[in-house]
Amino acid sequence: MKSYKRIFIFVLLVLLLTALLSPWVVALWSGIIEANPGWEEYRYPFSRIFNRLFMILGIGLFFLFRLLLKIDSMSQLGLQPLQQGYRDILNGFLLALASVIALVVAMSLSQVFTPFFRLPLSTALERSLSALMAALTVGLLEGIFFRGMIFKGLMEDWKPVSAFVAANLFFSAIHFVKPGEDLSLSSVGPWSGLVYLGQSFQPFLNPAILLPGLLGLFLIGLVLSYAFLRTGSLYLSIGLHAGWIFGLKTMRVYGDFRRDDLGWIFGASDPKIVSGVATWIGIVVVGILVHCATRKRHNRNLE
Repeated sequence: MKSYKRIFIFVLLVLLLTALLSPWVVALWSGIIEANPGWEEYRYPFSRIFNRLFMILGIGLFFLFRLLLKIDSMSQLGLQPLQQGYRDILNGFLLALASVIALVVAMSLSQVFTPFFRLPLSTALERSLSALMAALTVGLLEGIFFRGMIFKGLMEDWKPVSAFVAANLFFSAIHFVKPGEDLSLSSVGPWSGLVYLGQSFQPFLNPAILLPGLLGLFLIGLVLSYAFLRTGSLYLSIGLHAGWIFGLKTMRVYGDFRRDDLGWIFGASDPKIVSGVATWIGIVVVGILVHCATRKRHNRNLE
């Protein structure tokens, strides 16, 4: 069986297991919160519990069954020893963050965004640190899954262009797999996970609304996959991904938008910013810079 087929089957099984277990996890967590009155702030929505459980099960089962997936070591996925890649992570992070800052400047000049300290310094730093940890975690996990597993697996069996398109269409589309309304925790039953999963594909009933966001995420995926291909490791793409996530998460920590509708230039549809033409241009520029910065390394990989 082809490697990418094994991975897709694995993901489907994890998704099914998550759908079956999530209602029981919700019931258990609700019981814990009720037993601890001071924990009410930790009562999370069903969607968040579902997503976190999927990630935990996916990682745990991946390491448990990675030999069955024909993955002998993490280096096979593009994760060499960290001392070989920390500079790539830092350089990628700074490059992506610089592109977000350039976008903020453009929005400020266009009177769409106003930079200012809208939160106390301690709160701003706390949220920035939280955003940094989330960005690095997502960059690592999605890097392993979408590029180390899916993209690399497709590259082994398909032509490069087909692998780039298929892997990153999947990457962009998966971000829209969520129901329009969250399930109420009070109405969660044994089959709620399956109901939630079925409703998660409703956004695709209106594809025209999704197209700008799909295109933006598709371009991001292309650049991240290209960085992986050029360097032979995940570290540069992890840094780029983390830098973009951190920049977008902290944008409203140090400023705010002047209006809800950002227009076609900066993103009129969800996800905002990513669906804007200015962002698309910035992503392409980052891709060009990645190409230039990795020219020597790519040539060495070909020797």
